[in-house]
Amino acid sequence: MKKKLRKNMLIPYIGSGLILLAFILDSPVNIFNGYKVILLSQSILLTDYLLIAGIGATLLNSGLLILVSYLIIKKLDLRVTGPLFAGILTIGGFAFFGKNPLNVATVWLGIILYTRYKKISLRSVTLTFLFSSGIASVVSYIMFGLNIELFYSIPLGLLAGIISGFILVELSPHVIKFHNGYDLYNVGFASGILVLIYYSIFKAFGLSTNITLNVSSEYSYTMFIIVTVLCLVLIISGYIMNGFNIDNYFDRILSKSGRAISDFTRKHSEGITLFNTGLTGLLVTLIVFFLGIDFSGPVVGALFTVIGFSAFGKHIRNVFPSLFGVYLASLIINADITVVNIALAFIFASTLAPLTGEYGIIVGIVAGMLHLPLSLNMNELLGGLLLYSNGFSAAFVAVVMQVIITSLERDGRLWHFTKQRKM
Repeated sequence: MKKKLRKNMLIPYIGSGLILLAFILDSPVNIFNGYKVILLSQSILLTDYLLIAGIGATLLNSGLLILVSYLIIKKLDLRVTGPLFAGILTIGGFAFFGKNPLNVATVWLGIILYTRYKKISLRSVTLTFLFSSGIASVVSYIMFGLNIELFYSIPLGLLAGIISGFILVELSPHVIKFHNGYDLYNVGFASGILVLIYYSIFKAFGLSTNITLNVSSEYSYTMFIIVTVLCLVLIISGYIMNGFNIDNYFDRILSKSGRAISDFTRKHSEGITLFNTGLTGLLVTLIVFFLGIDFSGPVVGALFTVIGFSAFGKHIRNVFPSLFGVYLASLIINADITVVNIALAFIFASTLAPLTGEYGIIVGIVAGMLHLPLSLNMNELLGGLLLYSNGFSAAFVAVVMQVIITSLERDGRLWHFTKQRKM
């Protein structure tokens, strides 16, 4: 049993649990009607599926995408590693506010066609395959947001998704050099470059998107309980899988900087990795709760992403300085941390965790402070068409911080209390 859990990292149980919850918390009629709304929505930021479709359809959407992603991984005869765990949980998270089987499958088709054209295995680009779905909003917007006949818009949307998937496979490995692995959402940056081109073309033709901050607060407490229970299950499961101890937690997880690419499951560390995903996710969830932030679809999606990437770079030592930096910046500019776009910047600032892991707390705090104003302007620049907009802005923060650090370094060190940690 332990061997099986190590291989799948609880992914099929998480997906199945969300689907089961959907039918416990909502009626089949509401779920069916809500799911049609999800599939036919523009799905640009911020489209809260909890608001437009209800809790049942949203949980079903998340669970289905998690299971489909897992089945693809299984079909490729891959075990769920840290990066793949992060990719699948991120898909499940963004299924609360932008991803659905229609727009995700279109981008995936582009990647599959790329592998056929290049005569390579899909296994070799699996990570890009999973994270490429961050550009899925472009597909839905073209299909259902251009106000033209579906006879034309659907083929155009399909074409855009296929082209995007095709290009992202080539683009993603190159852009990691831009931020040197200090932005964990690397495919988010690659997707942002494409979206910037798409949106510029749309604007040239007089087309614009309708960005809204309307989100649901109706299911806030229920979603808080769901996320909390998920984290506790991961903590307990990881503790059991690791032989009922966490003695190796520091050596295997906390001693690492988190700089990409950091797979915490290496050397049979699935148990302690699951423990870290639950613990890190739980602490961030509790902070969000005590700050009074509603657990809307986007916020839940962001928390799922934190949980996922806690198998792929994030842990309790490197996450919180950048979050504190965003909170501090919000106080300085008198911004309400409970407003959804600021709350998302707060949670997603954890993508800058490697800067803290490598250079220390002060660097992490400054990075978080820079991330907030940049991320708030990114949606307008990209028209809400990039689901990973925080990953895009974080890449620029990472570059700026590296320039500052390099300028201040002397004898290979920044300050006397900083030191480089293991990758």
